[in-house]
Amino acid sequence: MYFYLKEPNGKDKTLIIIQYYLKKDKKIFKYSTGQKIEPGNWNFESRFPKNKRGGGGKEIKHISLMLSRYNDFLESTLNDLERNNIDATKDTLKNYFDSEFKADKSKTIQFDSKVITNVIDAFILSKSKSKGKSKDWENKYKNLRNKMLLFDTYKNHKTVFNDLSNDWLDEYSGFLRELPELLKKQSYLKKVKELDVEMKLPKVVYNDNTLNRHIIYLFTFLNWSKDSYHDLNLDKLKNPVKDFVSDDIHLTSEEVKLLETVELPRESLKRVRDLFLIGVYSGQRFSDYSVFEKADVQGDMIIKRAEKTEKDSFVPLHTKLKKLLEQYEWKLPKISSQKFNPHIVEVCRIAGILTEVKTTNYIGNKKEVKYFEKCDMVSSHTARRTFITLSAENNMPDHIIMKIVGISDPKTLIKYKKTSQQSVSDFANKIWG
Repeated sequence: MYFYLKEPNGKDKTLIIIQYYLKKDKKIFKYSTGQKIEPGNWNFESRFPKNKRGGGGKEIKHISLMLSRYNDFLESTLNDLERNNIDATKDTLKNYFDSEFKADKSKTIQFDSKVITNVIDAFILSKSKSKGKSKDWENKYKNLRNKMLLFDTYKNHKTVFNDLSNDWLDEYSGFLRELPELLKKQSYLKKVKELDVEMKLPKVVYNDNTLNRHIIYLFTFLNWSKDSYHDLNLDKLKNPVKDFVSDDIHLTSEEVKLLETVELPRESLKRVRDLFLIGVYSGQRFSDYSVFEKADVQGDMIIKRAEKTEKDSFVPLHTKLKKLLEQYEWKLPKISSQKFNPHIVEVCRIAGILTEVKTTNYIGNKKEVKYFEKCDMVSSHTARRTFITLSAENNMPDHIIMKIVGISDPKTLIKYKKTSQQSVSDFANKIWG
């Protein structure tokens, strides 16, 4: 496989073609990438764009990323065909490439490096190419790109880097707050549908924590793109949305015992309960504790690199954790967090975890108070919070907890600790009672 120029001896920009020799048919598959480049910017030895700095280098960098995408797609397609015993023919490959690249015209249009949504795509492609980012990470930044597209559609203007300022951030945050209401207007909804981009549209108003995280993702992207795509002074840009300490819950030691001993009516619920307890016993995120493998064990420790942060956690293989993992022979049930959450709520309801819990939510200057049964607030992440809180209540040193759960910032650990009222009362009575 290699790339070549359609008109290598010309002076103007020319199309870049991908070519692959099909040994079985003794034929050559050729496909236009839709990318154009001046022959002077092409390395004829490596058959790839030259590395170039400055303004012109931005466009060439994007072209290189797009060509890498074509290369990766060809390799993955050939692997899929081989795995399914399907012959790779010119027509077969053309059909695959058409469905991947021609279904979305935005993948072949010329790249404008000033438009933020274009560069977010380049950011996602660049990070995905390194194979170091999870699907969750990719979805977060696709969501950022999609929200920017919705904003651009609303403003009838493609946001460029020079538009960004604190006033712009205020306006963008205000738009996101109003988005569910805006989507009820048929004129705007029609424009959104014309984008022909697959995205999940919000139905309820975002709270301040969600908006705060969204702007943080934008800042992460701006840091990556600085110098290569813009020269903004990022120190002057401030997140206009303040986060608040949320009322996330943890289970008490008594409630954990209820889960351990509850009789469940279905095997599927038992598997969900066991998977949740593995999270409680290990303190890991769902994306990590749901995929523990025996290959991760070193001595009496599970050493696992977190999918989200790429940092190692050192999980002691204590009796309860080891017993559950061996019960499943280290082949844990496969279930997505979206399907897991409603099932663990049902498990907790059957176990009798029904204490009334008060929650406080902030949306701009509005304070919203609601009451729930505790079981309804349990999710896959409650397991990690439960481990951290119960470990702290039982006097495990912070630095040990941080080593186990893979947290490096003490401020982050504090956010996870959710000491129960009963624990506060017990300690106070122990000292003063």
